[in-house]
Amino acid sequence: MTVPGLFRVARPAGHVTNLAKTAIQVVIVWTFALVLLPWLAVSVEAWAGVPRWDWRGRIALGGMVFALGSVVGLAAAWCMATLGKGTPVPFDAARELVVAGPYRVVRNPMAVSAIVQTIGIAVMLGSVATLVLAAGGGLVWNTLIRPPEERFLHHRFGPAYDRYRAEVRCWIPRWPPYSS
Repeated sequence: MTVPGLFRVARPAGHVTNLAKTAIQVVIVWTFALVLLPWLAVSVEAWAGVPRWDWRGRIALGGMVFALGSVVGLAAAWCMATLGKGTPVPFDAARELVVAGPYRVVRNPMAVSAIVQTIGIAVMLGSVATLVLAAGGGLVWNTLIRPPEERFLHHRFGPAYDRYRAEVRCWIPRWPPYSS
């Protein structure tokens, strides 16, 4: 089933296939967003003469923040591949509505995890520009990606998605977790 735009439901595939495709996607997206973009940000800072932060515990704290974001992102990707029977990318989207795992707490845990990961990297690098990347990424996702994604999900899953959307916030985790 195709909805105008980028969003398309994945073809039927087994868990192993979906997990393999998801792993490849994670490597590609994380390399771009969590390696290349921060490297570019730090390079621009160096060119502009922007000083970097340097304080005791910065790398350890940033590493812990990055790890937390990574665990949430990987758990969300796992749920998308196994329970959703698809992948995290819009053109190979889940065949089933995923409201389990991290999705019980926040509507798009992958976007939240990416922001948390980028904040962790910013702290590790001592980079204001990388911190700006985290905020900019959230803004881009919220204004350009979220609206068509939510239209797609409403079109695909109807009242089940509408109930979920009414109960689970986009950015702020809910407690207790959602149960359908």
